[in-house]
Amino acid sequence: MNRAVGDNFITYSGMIWLLVAQLVVMLPFAFDLPFWLIPVVLFSAGWRLWVLSGGATQPGSLLKLGLLALGVGGLFLRGLKFPSLEAMSALLLLGFAFKSLEVIQRRDALVVVFIGYFLVALHFLYTQSMLAGLYGVFSLVVLTGALIGVQQTVAEFTAAQNVRFNLKLAGFMLLQCLPLMVVIFIVAPRLQPLWTLPLMTNQAKTGISDHMRPGDIAKLSQLDELAFRVTFKGERPAQDQLYWRGLVLNHFDGREWRQFDEQYDLWQLKQAVARDYAFQPGNIQVQGEPVEYEAVYEKTGQPWLFTLTTALQVDGDVLQAADYRVMAREELQAPLLLKAISYPQAVRDRQLDPFLRQLALQLPENGDVRSRELARHLRDEAGSEQEYIDKVLKRFSDQQFYYTLRPPTLGDSDTIDQFLFESQRGFCAHYAGSFVFLMRAAGIPARVVAGYQGGEWNGQSQYLAIHQYDAHAWAEVWLPDTGWKRVDPTAMIAPERTEQGLEAAVRAEGSFLQDSVFSSHKIAWLNGLRQRLDAVQYGWQRWVLGYDSDAQADFLKSLLGELTVARVAGLAGGVFAVIVLGWLLMLGVAQRHEREALEHQFYRRFCAALAKRGVVREPGQAPGVFALQAEQALPALASEIREFTRLYEGICYAPDGAGHAAIQQLKSLLGKFS
Repeated sequence: MNRAVGDNFITYSGMIWLLVAQLVVMLPFAFDLPFWLIPVVLFSAGWRLWVLSGGATQPGSLLKLGLLALGVGGLFLRGLKFPSLEAMSALLLLGFAFKSLEVIQRRDALVVVFIGYFLVALHFLYTQSMLAGLYGVFSLVVLTGALIGVQQTVAEFTAAQNVRFNLKLAGFMLLQCLPLMVVIFIVAPRLQPLWTLPLMTNQAKTGISDHMRPGDIAKLSQLDELAFRVTFKGERPAQDQLYWRGLVLNHFDGREWRQFDEQYDLWQLKQAVARDYAFQPGNIQVQGEPVEYEAVYEKTGQPWLFTLTTALQVDGDVLQAADYRVMAREELQAPLLLKAISYPQAVRDRQLDPFLRQLALQLPENGDVRSRELARHLRDEAGSEQEYIDKVLKRFSDQQFYYTLRPPTLGDSDTIDQFLFESQRGFCAHYAGSFVFLMRAAGIPARVVAGYQGGEWNGQSQYLAIHQYDAHAWAEVWLPDTGWKRVDPTAMIAPERTEQGLEAAVRAEGSFLQDSVFSSHKIAWLNGLRQRLDAVQYGWQRWVLGYDSDAQADFLKSLLGELTVARVAGLAGGVFAVIVLGWLLMLGVAQRHEREALEHQFYRRFCAALAKRGVVREPGQAPGVFALQAEQALPALASEIREFTRLYEGICYAPDGAGHAAIQQLKSLLGKFS
């Protein structure tokens, strides 16, 4: 039902606008929060539309309280913890959905629209991808269109015209805000938040975990999700030198490799690093050329950062440990930019700390008897520790060992024996774990390193993309006067893995991304398109999401030289003045060029058509008088001239009787004079 102009009640069309805006705003939350919130808003808005059409009555207070109780109960049954981002977001969305039940006046609709603006911003706490940014802009346009729609009190246009008009006006309004938004983004200080709210309680953890069992990394290598991207400042290292160190696994219980004998959470791990495992830059002898690079890590829910060994200079709030890993201080809940300088040829730990030696020699007291006996036998034959290492590697290459993404399942005990003497089929974790076991059994300090190897070079934007299928495990051994030395036993069985990547190493068995049937890596043209889109996304992360306080300072220094409050304020004030002047000019031009009504456009074209036939309208001549003159001069078109003039005068002087149909009739008659 339609209200008269000036009424404060929302119309049926305004309610439709509000429903569409609510659905658009809530849709992306369905991937992170309960999906049943979408049917709730449909139910609420549907009931309200039914009331507006006269088919139902407004729900009473008891019914609304009952529905609200059911909704809150559903959130508690979902297992959301309070306080947390998930719980607070879900409650806000529930209120946003149920608000439709009581939208009667415009002020109620305005509350819904303004909450919608807040929810658009809130969703960026879940994802900051470029696609989310584009969808956020679309949501703002629809919300602003709804804000315009709820202000309309009469049906002045058809439905299609109403949608076009509202969206066009909304887009124009937001476009006016763009210069101001850019200025605020560039010059507004990047301040730390005054308070924080616990993030997602059920945040999925992706990527490499803090423990490793046989087959774990093989499963990870079936995923084509992006792990991180790297841009090199100078020459890119060779593919077989790209070992991205993540974490070190020291403790073996006979089945599983872990960091330490105790299972630490992140807070405990940070305490252990600070107390017993702190980074000692003095233990590093720098040599060789440095590698300078910037890495953008994807959200994983874990603190592990992956760098080339040995990372000496790292910008950012990170932890560095005695095993040369780099960790974020908090789990990655958003993309993170890191700048680092590594020295791959540096000598590490010529003198081994007793605590690190103890970690690097740990073995279970019992089990894997055949492997221990093999280690003793080979060590007795070797004249030196290096010769022993070579003998173990030669055994991998000489015997019938196979590199496969589909290794057989090992039992719960004597897993090293089963692999070395029975199955002899495995992935990098099998080879790294068994090699470290043989080293320790011979009294040589060794450890497993988990991370990524290689990466996919994007030639269009000159960066390296490392995916989950690049996950890899290798070994490090410690030798006197040499320090820690990387040894990758996988390279003895499948050298293609380190030189060309995983796909080349397992091409024969056809197991690369076998679980990803629709992976774009398998179709050439889709792979090219994927790389182009990935380059755009990387630019978004690098220059928009990565525009932190350091990047802001560097950019402003390039513009202003020395940074002072006066210079920054002068820059901001000057840009604001230009924006305001532009707005004033635009408004002035718009006022001078107000759009002519359609009926007047058609009448001008009507007069121009008659002028071509020799009948010219004098300035100031009334339409009726000109029509009589034209009828006498053009008797063959007299009826059309009379009807066109009647319609035009009716639209101009009796607007209550005119509308879209009259305009269309006028347009149709105009065609007879052309």
